[in-house]
Amino acid sequence: MSAEKKCPKCGKVNLPDDIFCKECGIKLEEYSPEDFVIIENLKGSLYGSLICIALFIGFMILVTVAIGSQYLAQAIIPMLIIWPIIIGFLFWTSRYLRGLSKTRKFIITDDFIEADVPHKPDFKVNWSDFDSIEITKRESMTAVPTTSGIILGPKFVYFTLIFKGISYEQNFKFESGKDFKVRTRKKILTALEQYAKRKGKSFTGWKWKDKRRAKKNQNT
Repeated sequence: MSAEKKCPKCGKVNLPDDIFCKECGIKLEEYSPEDFVIIENLKGSLYGSLICIALFIGFMILVTVAIGSQYLAQAIIPMLIIWPIIIGFLFWTSRYLRGLSKTRKFIITDDFIEADVPHKPDFKVNWSDFDSIEITKRESMTAVPTTSGIILGPKFVYFTLIFKGISYEQNFKFESGKDFKVRTRKKILTALEQYAKRKGKSFTGWKWKDKRRAKKNQNT
């Protein structure tokens, strides 16, 4: 009789005939215990955002009713300005939250690096294809279009993983907090650095000390 299978990602003990882990869903034969495996979704973030949106809409409805009953016709003009902005923001939010409940993964093995994120092309690169890894970081404020104009939305943080060889370059860009959780992003970058050192690949990560050093070099 075959031995029970222990999942290399979550440690769940599965039956001998199981192909996928009952706890986290990874394919048990595909990865070894030494591989770095991230498989997650952002359902918690999605549900939290939906609750906040529902509370916000309920609050705005109460405000609209209160202002309307107090000022009657005089309240029409400000409501015609405020509600189109709110509707535009909700439309943008619905598009932004799309895909959070879907599974995304990041895999690092001794042979390859693979990433699968909803609404992005599948990414895979072999360690033999490149000589260096460079991590860049970009922050931006998003402009949210509404029927009354454009308003600034929240700040977003993007990381780009750049894999370079003599005649080879592949990039993978993801958004911290949306494509992967913030703590997962930290694990991914740390694992990439550890694997790169073990493989003898050059690694340039984005850290605060790197940012300060870059600013210092620009000023000298």
